[in-house]
Amino acid sequence: QDDGGAVINGANCLGIRSVPGRYDTLFIPRHKLCFEGGLPAPLAVISKSGAFAVAWASRLGNLDPRYLVTMGNQVDLTVADYLERLAYDPGVRVFACYVEGFRPGDGERFVRVASRLADQGRPVILYRSGRTAAGARASASHTASIAGDYDVCRALATTAGVVVAEGLADFADLTRMFCLLADKRVDGLRLGAVSNAGFECVAVADHALDFTLPEFTEATRLQLIDVLDAARLASIVSVRNQLDVTPTLDDAGFDECARAVLGDTRVDVGLIGCVPLSGALTTLPAGDEHEEDIAAETSVVARMAALHRSSRKAWVAVVDAGRLFDPMAAALQEAGVPTFRNADRALRIFGRVCRWRMEYATGRP
Repeated sequence: QDDGGAVINGANCLGIRSVPGRYDTLFIPRHKLCFEGGLPAPLAVISKSGAFAVAWASRLGNLDPRYLVTMGNQVDLTVADYLERLAYDPGVRVFACYVEGFRPGDGERFVRVASRLADQGRPVILYRSGRTAAGARASASHTASIAGDYDVCRALATTAGVVVAEGLADFADLTRMFCLLADKRVDGLRLGAVSNAGFECVAVADHALDFTLPEFTEATRLQLIDVLDAARLASIVSVRNQLDVTPTLDDAGFDECARAVLGDTRVDVGLIGCVPLSGALTTLPAGDEHEEDIAAETSVVARMAALHRSSRKAWVAVVDAGRLFDPMAAALQEAGVPTFRNADRALRIFGRVCRWRMEYATGRP
């Protein structure tokens, strides 16, 4: 405070974890919520609910938030207090806020600070609970929050550039995407897509509502023809955007096609879909019944991870298959690749991130 007096966080909260401050007051066993060894994320999580914060953070995969703040009843420090203070840390580029209600006057401050952050290209992602009468009653009994009118809150927040999540799953995916793509370029909404399955190419065409699908340049087209010709596929594959390379293309050929598509000068962002049941691709962990190993440097997983590291353009991966291929999806996520399990959800979330980046961050990290 201005007079140097003490401030109170809480009550009815789990406390704070601060990487820069090197302290963790969360009373969650380390073996149940372990961030060590994860990817440092330029993320501040600000949550009314302690249980939500830790449960949700455990779903971030290997992302290690810079701050995780829970504030409970907000008897003193509020959501806007933390957002305003953490905005001074240049290491925070994404703010994820779970709010059950604002203290009187705090919503106005929150919107004002969030608007300034948006102008800096730093998104504030908001999940506002207590939307219904029943939800408002539950919120009041949980952290003594008065929920207020959700529609008014949503309208004001959206106008200020806040990314309002409609559901908890969206809240997690949007946060993860903004963090993982923070250092990637989004210079436009021209999407390049490649998959080894025809149905997925159709799904991309059906759900790419935020994007355009440009024709490839002649140079890219010839490059793709060379790759497909070497695999004896040039006569059966139509070289166009979205590129269906068929299930018979191997790891190296798939990687070459993906690199060619992302390298096209008419492509701003990308989607790489891999339906992993193909026998031509290495998509399983090592096992007794086969010779595959996704940890091998020659696997499509390792190649996609390397492509993510080398490419400056933002792109997402899709692994559309059952739980047998959870390790493949997890390995891509561990490598920092934004990974989804179906194309329609990937495009919806990716579209929101790209549109926001184009409006507020001019596409440049």
